[in-house]
Amino acid sequence: MMMEMMDSIDLENNKVTFKVLDGDLMKEYTHFLITLQVTSKEGHVGSVAHWHFKYVKNNKKVADPESLLQFAVEVSKTIDEHLFSRE
Repeated sequence: MMMEMMDSIDLENNKVTFKVLDGDLMKEYTHFLITLQVTSKEGHVGSVAHWHFKYVKNNKKVADPESLLQFAVEVSKTIDEHLFSRE
């Protein structure tokens, strides 16, 4: 579980950034930003979701947050399902 707040919204570039404030992640990282940017596929129908994780580890022993990759996949699928249900 994590608590985050929206840090910035860039409507022109279809980008939103969240700052993680509390939760399990903050036990291992002192700073954590999650950015999602959606871009159109050139020459194709649809879009591509680009996820960026910017973080500072508490110490060198802390692993990279690879488990968040699955989180990004699941959120992307949920957004995709929602958008297709509106068509």
